[in-house]
Amino acid sequence: MNTKPTKNKPSKICNETIHPGERLSLAMPLPQLFSCAPLYMPIKVIHGKYAGPTLLVVAAMHGNEVNGTEIINRLLEMPLVAKLKGTLVAVPVLNVYGLMNRARTLPGGINLDQCFPGKKHGSNAARLAHIFASEIFSVADMCIDLQTGPLNYSNLPHIFVDESDSESKALAKTFNAPVVLEVKSKSGSLARHALDLKKPYMIYEAGEAMRFDRYSIKIGVDGILSIMKKMDMLPERSPKKERPGKSLFAKTNTWVHSVTSGISHTKLKLGEYVEKGDVLSVVKDPFGVKEDTVIKSHYEGIVISKNNQPLVYEGEALFELALFSEMQQAVSDLEKWQDYKEEIVKPT
Repeated sequence: MNTKPTKNKPSKICNETIHPGERLSLAMPLPQLFSCAPLYMPIKVIHGKYAGPTLLVVAAMHGNEVNGTEIINRLLEMPLVAKLKGTLVAVPVLNVYGLMNRARTLPGGINLDQCFPGKKHGSNAARLAHIFASEIFSVADMCIDLQTGPLNYSNLPHIFVDESDSESKALAKTFNAPVVLEVKSKSGSLARHALDLKKPYMIYEAGEAMRFDRYSIKIGVDGILSIMKKMDMLPERSPKKERPGKSLFAKTNTWVHSVTSGISHTKLKLGEYVEKGDVLSVVKDPFGVKEDTVIKSHYEGIVISKNNQPLVYEGEALFELALFSEMQQAVSDLEKWQDYKEEIVKPT
C-alpha cells in the first residue's frame, strides 16, 4: 500500500528561508582578501515539495577541480530534479580563491581540507572552513565531495570512504564508481569532521585538475542520481545504459615514487594491471650523461593515478596502485569498465 508523501516544511540555510517547491541561488560572503575585493561562495538549493533527507554535494574543495563543478551544473540542469523529495544543497565552488587563481590552496598555501571544522577567528582557511561547516555542512544528512587529481595527475574514477564508516561504504556501492578505497580519515579533513558527527560522507575523485574528463563527469552525475534514488529523493527509473559492473573495494593503495630526477617514459594507462617486477617507467637523463633508471613495481595492482608530467624530480610520485585481494577478478571487471569508457568518450 502506497502512503501519501509528507509535505515539506520551510528550511533555513545561511539565514535564508526556503519554502517547499522553491529553487534558490545564494551567495555567501567569504573572508575578504587584502585587496578588499569581496568573495562569495555560490550555493544552489532545491527544496522539494515533499519531505525527505538533505543531500549536500560540494565541488572544488581544491579550487582548480573543474570536473566536480561541471558535474553539479549538469545535475542541476536535469529535469528529473524537479521531482525531488527533500532538499538538495549544491556548492559548485567551495574554494573560490583557488578557482580564481587556478590553484589548489588558499592564501598562505594552506590546504582547506586540513582545516575542518575551522575557527571563527582563525586564518583565512580556518574561517572559510568554519563558515562552511557551521552554515552549510551542518544542515546536511549526507555529503558527496567531488574532487580530482592535482595538476598533471589523472585519476581513474574512484571513491574514498572511511574504513570505519559502514553506512558510507554501503552508499559507495550505490554510487558505483569503478574502485572504492577504504582509508582512515586524517585529522583536520572534512571526512574526519563528518565521521565525528556520524554523518555519511564520501569523496569521488576522478580526472585531472583544470581539465574536463567526459567519462569522469558521466560516472559522477550517474552516481549522485543513484544515491538520490537510494535515499528516496528521486523516483526510480531504469538507466539508459547499465553500468558494466559493481564497484571494486581495494584492500589498500600505494604510491610509487621516482628514485631519480630526469625524463619519465611510460606506456601505462589508468586501469592497467601490473605484476610485481613489471617496469612502470624508465627515467632518462635529459643531458644523456647518466644511464637510464628503470623503475619497477614492488606490488601486483591496478593503476588508479598517474603523473602525466615527463619531467620528474627524485622522490616525486609517479603512480598510485590499488591492491585487491581478488586481483584477477578485479582485472576482469575493470576491463568491462574500460569498454564502457570507450563508449562514453567516443566521438558523436
